[in-house]
Amino acid sequence: MEQKQKRGLLLGLTALLALGAFFLRQAQLRTAYDESGMIRPGAGLGIFTWYTIGAVLLLAALAFFLAKRQDYGAIASRSPLTAIVICLAAFGTVIGSIMQYLSPEKSVDTILALLSLFAGICWLMMGLCGLQGKRLHPLFYFLPVIAYGARLALDFRSLSSDPVILDYCYDLLALIFTMCALLELGAFAFDRGRRRRTVFFALGGVFFCAAALADASLTEAASTGGALLYLFAEAAVLLKPVKKQ
Repeated sequence: MEQKQKRGLLLGLTALLALGAFFLRQAQLRTAYDESGMIRPGAGLGIFTWYTIGAVLLLAALAFFLAKRQDYGAIASRSPLTAIVICLAAFGTVIGSIMQYLSPEKSVDTILALLSLFAGICWLMMGLCGLQGKRLHPLFYFLPVIAYGARLALDFRSLSSDPVILDYCYDLLALIFTMCALLELGAFAFDRGRRRRTVFFALGGVFFCAAALADASLTEAASTGGALLYLFAEAAVLLKPVKKQ
């Protein structure tokens, strides 16, 4: 039986790493540019870069030693606290999608806003049905994947036109880790989950979402914050102690 202390330790460590990522990213952005708005030489290779590498390797190592589990029960929880956090994540995502829908942007952003709205509704259903002990259809786990996949493709197309990787790499990493975590979580709906890999992507997603929040707009902060809360809640459920087979 895995020790219960490991769950709290790993979640607490992730929270501290994410908090550090947020403040170090802010510090990096404050010192990365000169008075003319140009990036300073070597600004992207500061302490935050090495902090990120160390954090990801540490989370990967800790996730590697978890017991394996692949059944749907690994992501099922009737905890009121878990339901509240997931519902808050859904609320943030819905608010972000509404703000994006109302913004005077291109039609493609309208489509993305609707996909994000569906993702928020799916998370709301997960929180409420989980509290009642009901098993959701796998579709509810994969609709959010479509939303974040579309967002990743659109953001990469727009952000990669900027030659300064410092501006967008952490935003893209947040989307990549979030989408990978959502895909892995969806596999549990078919009793084909991979607990170690899912925990790694979920906790890594929390880390990079925190970093992305450091320079996010209000609309992005709502959506990114929602993803952060959802991944943290699901990671907490996955880290429940289990018997090794």
